[in-house]
Amino acid sequence: MEMFRTLDIRGLSFFKAFELASEEFRRVKKNGILELILDKKKNFTEDFTKWAKSQGCRISDIEDDPRMVRLFIHKGSRSIKA
Repeated sequence: MEMFRTLDIRGLSFFKAFELASEEFRRVKKNGILELILDKKKNFTEDFTKWAKSQGCRISDIEDDPRMVRLFIHKGSRSIKA
């Protein structure tokens, strides 16, 4: 497992991109970061943001430039409420 991984999912359908992102996410250690590189045209940023939050993670940064969107998902430990 690694602390930082990058996955370029430009040009893929949402379902294929989601499948690959899920696989890569499992390889990232707790407190690690998965960087997703997304198509500007297809921009799945909101969808992956919602997915990350549902996994107990947070978005640490979003870089938006004319060619692509870079989304950084921080895999933290889930909060355990007493």
